[in-house]
Amino acid sequence: MADKKESTKSVPEAAAASESAEAEKAPGNKKINKMTLAEIEAKLNAIKSSQGGLRSRYAKQLLLHKIALGK
Repeated sequence: MADKKESTKSVPEAAAASESAEAEKAPGNKKINKMTLAEIEAKLNAIKSSQGGLRSRYAKQLLLHKIALGK
Protein backbone atom coordinates (compact mmCIF):
# COMPACT_ATOMS: atom_id res chain seq x y z
CA MET A 1 0.00 0.00 0.00
CA ALA A 2 2.84 2.41 0.76
CA ASP A 3 4.23 1.79 -2.72
CA LYS A 4 1.06 3.07 -4.37
CA LYS A 5 1.06 6.29 -2.36
CA GLU A 6 4.69 6.97 -3.14
CA SER A 7 4.24 6.29 -6.86
CA THR A 8 1.25 8.66 -7.11
CA LYS A 9 3.24 11.42 -5.44
CA SER A 10 6.18 11.06 -7.79
CA VAL A 11 4.07 11.12 -10.98
CA PRO A 12 2.89 14.75 -10.63
CA GLU A 13 6.38 15.81 -9.60
CA ALA A 14 7.85 14.14 -12.67
CA ALA A 15 5.22 15.72 -14.91
CA ALA A 16 5.90 19.16 -13.45
CA ALA A 17 9.63 18.70 -13.94
CA SER A 18 9.18 17.69 -17.58
CA GLU A 19 6.85 20.65 -18.23
CA SER A 20 9.35 23.12 -16.81
CA ALA A 21 12.14 21.57 -18.86
CA GLU A 22 10.06 21.95 -22.04
CA ALA A 23 9.24 25.54 -21.18
CA GLU A 24 12.94 26.35 -20.86
CA LYS A 25 13.82 24.69 -24.18
CA ALA A 26 11.16 26.35 -26.32
CA PRO A 27 10.92 30.10 -25.84
CA GLY A 28 7.45 30.15 -27.36
CA ASN A 29 6.09 32.29 -30.14
CA LYS A 30 7.97 35.49 -30.57
CA LYS A 31 6.02 38.69 -31.09
CA ILE A 32 6.16 40.05 -34.61
CA ASN A 33 7.47 43.41 -33.44
CA LYS A 34 10.48 41.74 -31.82
CA MET A 35 11.41 39.60 -34.84
CA THR A 36 14.39 40.33 -37.02
CA LEU A 37 14.15 40.48 -40.79
CA ALA A 38 15.68 37.01 -41.12
CA GLU A 39 13.20 35.54 -38.64
CA ILE A 40 10.29 37.13 -40.51
CA GLU A 41 11.45 35.69 -43.81
CA ALA A 42 11.87 32.24 -42.25
CA LYS A 43 8.35 32.39 -40.81
CA LEU A 44 6.95 33.51 -44.16
CA ASN A 45 8.62 30.57 -45.90
CA ALA A 46 7.24 28.20 -43.27
CA ILE A 47 3.75 29.64 -43.68
CA LYS A 48 3.93 29.34 -47.48
CA SER A 49 4.78 25.66 -47.24
CA SER A 50 2.34 24.77 -44.45
CA GLN A 51 -0.67 26.89 -45.42
CA GLY A 52 -0.10 27.06 -49.17
CA GLY A 53 0.07 30.84 -49.40
CA LEU A 54 0.11 34.11 -47.56
CA ARG A 55 -3.62 34.72 -47.11
CA SER A 56 -3.73 34.37 -43.34
CA ARG A 57 -3.86 37.38 -41.07
CA TYR A 58 -0.58 36.33 -39.44
CA ALA A 59 1.16 36.21 -42.83
CA LYS A 60 -0.21 39.63 -43.74
CA GLN A 61 1.04 41.10 -40.47
CA LEU A 62 4.46 39.57 -41.07
CA LEU A 63 4.56 41.13 -44.54
CA LEU A 64 3.60 44.54 -43.15
CA HIS A 65 6.32 44.35 -40.53
CA LYS A 66 8.84 43.24 -43.17
CA ILE A 67 8.01 46.37 -45.17
CA ALA A 68 8.31 48.51 -42.04
CA LEU A 69 11.79 47.12 -41.39
CA GLY A 70 12.87 48.10 -44.87
CA LYS A 71 12.73 44.79 -46.77
